[in-house]
Amino acid sequence: MDKIMKIGMGIHGERRLNPNYLDYVKQIGATHVIVFMPDGDLLPSAKNGGVWDLDELKGLCKLYRDKGLVVEGFENFDPKAYYKILLDEPGKQEQMDNLKRNIENMGKAGIPIMGYNFSIGACCARPMQPVARGGALSPCYDESVAPIHDPLPLGWAWDTQVLDNPPEGKLAPVSLEEMLQRRDWFLDQILPVAEEYGVQMAAHPEDPPVPVLRDAARILISPQAYEEMFQRHPSPSTCVEFCQGTFAEMGVDVYEVIRSFVTRNKISYVHFRNIKGKVPRYSEVFIDEGDIDMVKALSVYKECGYTGLLMPDHTPSINCQNPNETGMAYAVGYIRGIMQALDIEVEEVK
Repeated sequence: MDKIMKIGMGIHGERRLNPNYLDYVKQIGATHVIVFMPDGDLLPSAKNGGVWDLDELKGLCKLYRDKGLVVEGFENFDPKAYYKILLDEPGKQEQMDNLKRNIENMGKAGIPIMGYNFSIGACCARPMQPVARGGALSPCYDESVAPIHDPLPLGWAWDTQVLDNPPEGKLAPVSLEEMLQRRDWFLDQILPVAEEYGVQMAAHPEDPPVPVLRDAARILISPQAYEEMFQRHPSPSTCVEFCQGTFAEMGVDVYEVIRSFVTRNKISYVHFRNIKGKVPRYSEVFIDEGDIDMVKALSVYKECGYTGLLMPDHTPSINCQNPNETGMAYAVGYIRGIMQALDIEVEEVK
């Protein structure tokens, strides 16, 4: 074995603190985890948009370490702690100050990656359909029926209700220029803290990668959009949450994008999944049945020197007692298998 990479799993909701589920994650072959959306259910200090307590973060890392797993990063801020920044509303500086303290405490706790999606519509308009092998349910996008110009209600952001008692009405349309200004303000503030404390800010592409969704412009919908971000924010902490399926949805040469990003150390971690089709119509499918040659893709990661984390962020639901868990186990097993075939060693937890 001449290369080492990490195999990861994303952990959501109640599973984040479920010892039996953490055993399952270890048993199927994952070594590192990306913990989804730190909120008050995960960290008591995070209630009502509060700052993540350092001792709580260290305790979370120990909980996972005791199960043989490493917390490699978090994915997505709680929208309730972030929405004033996304919507450019009064009070955004207070939220920003809290996020900066969160990043500081992440770094002090030894959690090196913060994945985020700077988006108002987030990952909506992708209903589950029986499109994967054997009729397995999986997310799809069809522009002809998607609510592209259906604004979110007031009191919503990131396709989430952020106010308990929202007013009547709809969000006003948001232009690309406005979204870029908001993104730049966010990164100008948070990147110096991320650099100081050794945290990578890993930006997820828009899924679906379309110019407008829910009447709000979308930023990261192409490799060129990432290049603009790299140039505007030339920091080692300006990185990519490389959702391989989403890049394929863009209709680009995925293998060349992998090569470009990895050789510049811009990929923090990889959502290693497959799709069929591209915008304006595509479907997520099983890891081994889509348009991406996953063996070729992993060969490119290896060739370019990638040593980070690969994880199946989504999976079709397999018809059985535990549809998602079974699908994830299948995907992790497939990743481990092609890693072994390509002489890539899994970084085990010591």
